[in-house]
Amino acid sequence: MKITISKEELAQGVQAIQSALSSRTTLPILLNFLLETEDRKVKVISTDLEMGVKHYINAEIQNNGAITIPAKKFADILHSLPDVGEVELSTDAGSRVFLKCGRSRFGIAGAPKSEYPILPDFNKASAFQLPAAVVGDMVRKTIFAASSDETRHVLNGVFWSAKNGVLEMVSTDGRRLAVVSKTMLPKEKEFTVIVPTKVLAEFLRLLGVLGIQDGDEEKMLVAVSDNQITFQLKGTTLLSRLVGGSFPNYEQVIPTKREVVFTAPTKDLLAVTKRASLCAVDRGGSVKYALKKGQLHVTASTQNNEFSEDLAVEYAGGDFSVAFNPQFVADALKHVDAEKAVFSMTTPVNPALVEPAGERGDYRFIVMPMRL
Repeated sequence: MKITISKEELAQGVQAIQSALSSRTTLPILLNFLLETEDRKVKVISTDLEMGVKHYINAEIQNNGAITIPAKKFADILHSLPDVGEVELSTDAGSRVFLKCGRSRFGIAGAPKSEYPILPDFNKASAFQLPAAVVGDMVRKTIFAASSDETRHVLNGVFWSAKNGVLEMVSTDGRRLAVVSKTMLPKEKEFTVIVPTKVLAEFLRLLGVLGIQDGDEEKMLVAVSDNQITFQLKGTTLLSRLVGGSFPNYEQVIPTKREVVFTAPTKDLLAVTKRASLCAVDRGGSVKYALKKGQLHVTASTQNNEFSEDLAVEYAGGDFSVAFNPQFVADALKHVDAEKAVFSMTTPVNPALVEPAGERGDYRFIVMPMRL
């Protein structure tokens, strides 16, 4: 193989596939990535056998070929190369890779393509289009509430449900829950799957690498099968196994009664909660929220520290006190993109509902209180 390729594009391609490289693998070949010419382009592939990433790069190809290259060493070399526009890359019959950039020359021991796992092809026939930025926003509003406890594997992902043109994403760790729904699917598409947080975190990272922001109209392709989900965005394809098992019945947790309701400025309540968390016991400590007419009194205390602050809120009910893990409240408020947030409760021990104020009701968060 012999190619000439833009240093910047090659570096971006290697960055795009970094996350599927496994550092804890017992298969040394998975520390490599596959570089191969295809249809007058170069594709780079990485996989950890659970998730795979494929990215295409424009290149001038003199001779076709394929090779697997140690990813970390290659990335370090790319980072060290002089600021010259192009890199010449070639291989020999002994699976050695040679890089030439300006006056710099590197040689690396690679491995043949035959030793590398095969990634399934993307089936465009069964794929459907979605707006990438909107999907990214939905993922951001749910992924934070998924569980990281590997013993509860069905909670180690975000539940996707498609029905009647609506895509709903749900996540929970058993103490909080996030739900987002959007009408944006073909009506004939119906499925329920659990998508691992790892591939969703990589999808969010990819949006950043590609510079896709809220409001962008860039479209992506998504394909869902019995055990796999695939995303295709610009020149990059992400694929992952799905999480097996049945997601819990989350709808029964969502409060239907709104007996104690207050509305607060989102940024102000977030700031107060963050300040209170400084005087709560490390992770797992509680902050007390006491309501009086027109006022929320926020307090927290430990053996050595204490905090209190009053915040003006919209509340017309009687006195009411409830305690929450401040991190859970803060995480919910960070994802409320409205000026005001509405808290709805029934008792100090039943789930609390957090929503944006106003007509937009396509996302909501549920937080379990802590005992006072």
